[in-house]
Amino acid sequence: MEESKRRPLMIAIIVVCVVVAAAITFTRGSKSSGTKRFAGKEQWMKCINPDCGAEYTMDMKKYLDWKQENVSIASQGTIGMVCGECEDEKAFGAVKCEKCEHVFFKGAAGADFSDTCPECDYSKRKDTREKAREAEGRKRVR
Repeated sequence: MEESKRRPLMIAIIVVCVVVAAAITFTRGSKSSGTKRFAGKEQWMKCINPDCGAEYTMDMKKYLDWKQENVSIASQGTIGMVCGECEDEKAFGAVKCEKCEHVFFKGAAGADFSDTCPECDYSKRKDTREKAREAEGRKRVR
């Protein structure tokens, strides 16, 4: 290719790359914009203070914003939020079983799926995967 045609082509490629990089950067938005999809959803909380033991919900976005600001990777899980009941910093994110409604911390059952309920052994993730496998098996048979 001629030098006179090569140079404009290289400039065009560079401009396209810069535009794509800028578009990716601006569509991702600010640090907290990733939590916007959780606005209006609820997060279960459970207090580990033995005198309290409160179980309640809070706004998911508020919970994730707090977690992003206060919990570093090195200390993840070691600092709690202020409990809505006893006001001690011992409230942590929890899960409520859809089957028996027991509120527990992820991994409490020690099972393959972290959302397995220690009371009734139900796991939504496991159930969803099994149903997907069954559906896939039915598709293959047809």
